Amino acid sequence: MSYDEDFQKWIKNIMSKIIESFGPNIDEARYEITESIDIFMSTIHYVCVKFKNRLTNQNEEHSIILKRPRQLEMWTQMIGSDQQFRNEILFYRIYVGSDENFPRCFYADEKPPIDSVIALENISKRGYCPCTYKYNAPLEYTLAAMREIGRFHGKGYVMKELQKEKFFDIVRQFQGTKYDNLEVKFIINSQATRAVDYLRSHNHNAAFCDKMEALLSNAFNEVINKILKPVEPLATMCHGDFTLSNMLFKRDDDGQQRAMLIDFAICSYSTPVVDLSTYISLCYRNEMMKDKFFDIMRVYHDALKDYLLEAGVWNVDKYSYDVFLDDYKRGSLFGFIIASFFLPISMGYADVNEQILEIGIIKYCRRLKHKGGDEISKILADMLLHLRDLGFLKDFL
Repeated sequence: MSYDEDFQKWIKNIMSKIIESFGPNIDEARYEITESIDIFMSTIHYVCVKFKNRLTNQNEEHSIILKRPRQLEMWTQMIGSDQQFRNEILFYRIYVGSDENFPRCFYADEKPPIDSVIALENISKRGYCPCTYKYNAPLEYTLAAMREIGRFHGKGYVMKELQKEKFFDIVRQFQGTKYDNLEVKFIINSQATRAVDYLRSHNHNAAFCDKMEALLSNAFNEVINKILKPVEPLATMCHGDFTLSNMLFKRDDDGQQRAMLIDFAICSYSTPVVDLSTYISLCYRNEMMKDKFFDIMRVYHDALKDYLLEAGVWNVDKYSYDVFLDDYKRGSLFGFIIASFFLPISMGYADVNEQILEIGIIKYCRRLKHKGGDEISKILADMLLHLRDLGFLKDFL
């Protein structure tokens, strides 16, 4: 059977199940695939389903995003996309309420390694759209993102306080993230010293460079792995990949930007710095952060506090602003290290898709460390110095 024949058989079977999930009053249903694209670990099919509602006798339609793992078994094994699909399916099945600010999940089926599928609402029909900026987004987008991740973390705290047994049962079901992968560990360690190399080449303080190089040469074990471990009582459900590319935005009637989180494949039980430092390091320019960092943290904390107050679980000793700021100080290098390998990719200087398979992980990492040249290296170097100037590296120096 050819790939096209196999796909047609697959899509016919999946769409019949999705249409069935709409309920018993569906008649004359038909569907059309309007676009198909490959992204990092998924193939995305945009599908329009049209049908007649027997109750109202009206013609209706649903716009659906159909996600399935890339049909490359070697790639799937390398990035662990079967585990990541399982996490996202679990997220929609057992963690999300029907009235919350997430895309509606019409259908999900877990069949590892490459036959899992998730059918989600295409929320562009609700006015949400991707941010056109991948880096250096205007402040209003960052504030919208911080308000939404504050509510997201707050949801975890509320469930942890009010439904503790259920919450930790969900936590136990989530599997390992991309950071458990040997290739990812190698990439992290190979790229983390890029900023130090740049600072040395510009005759920066040798003692500072020596200490940071010793630490960052083993960045995965010395930083990433330690910060990913949950620290009580601040640990909550974290998105794990909190970037502009995993958010959609729309402008409300009052003119304020509103955000919605998507892509929950690497959710994990960690502390908020995992999400906050990833966003700030990957999505916001250093010049603005020097003036706005504490304002941004306040917006995040205000949204979190409001969510907890509404749920009746606010506890100033556990959730004060200073507690979250201390968490950020403890783990701020996390986002910097993620940026060290992912910033050239997010800014369009490198491609992560099949290149690793084509040229091998060692050669890929050698090339990646020079992608974007001095522009990327200087951004990373300034980021590291900014963390130092804020006093966030005291535990490491």
